[in-house]
Amino acid sequence: MQLASTASAADRFDPRRAQAQRLVAEGRCPAALEVLSELRRSVPNDGWTLLQIAHCELEEKRYQAAAETLETAKAANPNDGEVRLQLAIALYHGEDFAASSVELETAAQTLGEERAEIALYRGLLLLTQPEPKSAAAGAAWLERARTLGGEAVEPVASYYAGMGWSTAQDRGRARESLQRVVREWPGTKWATSAERRLSEMGADSRRWWGLVRAGLEYDSNAVLQGQGVPLPSEISSQRDIRGVWSAQAGTELFRTGQWVSGAAFNYFGSAYRDVKSYDTQFPGVAVWLDRKLDDATTLRVAADGGYAWVAEEPFFWTHRASLSLLRQWADAGSSELFARYWHDDYLKISGDVPGPEPGVPYPSCAPPADPLAFCGPPGLDEHEARNRDGNGTTIGFLHSLRIPVELPFGDATARLGYQYDRFVARGTEYTYQAHAVAGGIRVGLPWSAALDVSGAWAYRPYRHPSTFPNQPLIENTEYVLSATRHRETSYAVDVAVERPITTWLSASARWHLERTDSTAEVFAYDRQIVGAYLTATLGN
Repeated sequence: MQLASTASAADRFDPRRAQAQRLVAEGRCPAALEVLSELRRSVPNDGWTLLQIAHCELEEKRYQAAAETLETAKAANPNDGEVRLQLAIALYHGEDFAASSVELETAAQTLGEERAEIALYRGLLLLTQPEPKSAAAGAAWLERARTLGGEAVEPVASYYAGMGWSTAQDRGRARESLQRVVREWPGTKWATSAERRLSEMGADSRRWWGLVRAGLEYDSNAVLQGQGVPLPSEISSQRDIRGVWSAQAGTELFRTGQWVSGAAFNYFGSAYRDVKSYDTQFPGVAVWLDRKLDDATTLRVAADGGYAWVAEEPFFWTHRASLSLLRQWADAGSSELFARYWHDDYLKISGDVPGPEPGVPYPSCAPPADPLAFCGPPGLDEHEARNRDGNGTTIGFLHSLRIPVELPFGDATARLGYQYDRFVARGTEYTYQAHAVAGGIRVGLPWSAALDVSGAWAYRPYRHPSTFPNQPLIENTEYVLSATRHRETSYAVDVAVERPITTWLSASARWHLERTDSTAEVFAYDRQIVGAYLTATLGN
């Protein structure tokens, strides 16, 4: 750091400088000022001397005197960032907030953004503004100051961060910051003030929330008909219109300083206009436990499960357990690293396809007097091979980030994630591993609307060849299976527009496109969904 100085080399090694520095370090400012005054008379514009004098004047809360001393130092060397920073501090405490802000930003250009004092006084200056948005921004800067400077800016940073979060109506963060002051700085005036503020806030109410959504969708491939695969005789068309609805209700079970637990109930339903055999009811429950590792990192353990009925018949049940590490970065968004185990149990399994009659030469299935529609390869039990029950594991990550671009209708947020799946089924048909990449962006639109665009790609190699044929089925003829291992690649694009109607009700529209290419034609399909929805949200 280049300090303003007109002192000669001899003056800079004056033993009185060491004496003054020792007295300042010991907090003996009255004695230090006597020595510093002698030094100033010898060299009036020595930057080091002026900074030491200003330091003591700030310690003694003589803010006007400190500002005048620092103005003298600034005149001698206007590019000295340390002088500018100390002047910003003096002006702030002298309640000249506009001038303080100017000096602070000038200091930041020289000293950089990693100085805890710069983050601290940015936050304090923002708290002088009455708007809740400014209070939230100020509290965020104060949290950053604490991570940069630790005890050098504590407990001031945490205390005023708590005040800022309180003004911004973020009671959870406010309580967290103030409790930190009480816990880590007991017996200080800051802890006493924090306890008083916590008492005024009262006990936290237990968080709860609810969501109900209802909509209408057009689906171009409601039955997921594969390429070259005929529809069942009872279904006239693969296209259909359906009503869809979902609901969720959740609550915190308990909250302490570092632990939070909650539970939720969720439900999804659909009813088709024509394909009644695909009507679905799917309720589920979830519980989780969060452990706060530090102010930016949370470890989460969760479990959930669900049971589905299709056409009023039991169809499927599943349960999962997951472990997640969530991290909020100061300027780089938020991340989640997760691992998951799940078990699926399908209550409806494909039946066995009869093989050829003994003694009947290939490719016939049976004597002409007893024809079959078609038959499968000998020795293959399709009922067993197509059993989809099994266990899966997943690892992956997701990162979201605010795009640092000024947009006319609000912020833009981008997200990107990767996921690896491995599923081992009881039957050979459905054992696979998969790699998937997904990303998206959400931007503001006019009239408080928002646009969300996302896309995904997945590659799914199966362990075995498929047990489904890739050729037309011919009456009384044995079909042949491919010896090549089953592979799939899928793509999906989703575009949604949402706009609030009231504080608790919003409307949205969605277009969804997906395509799966597969070495087994029964699994290769295209699909488009167009839908419109109303969503109601409640909670505290």
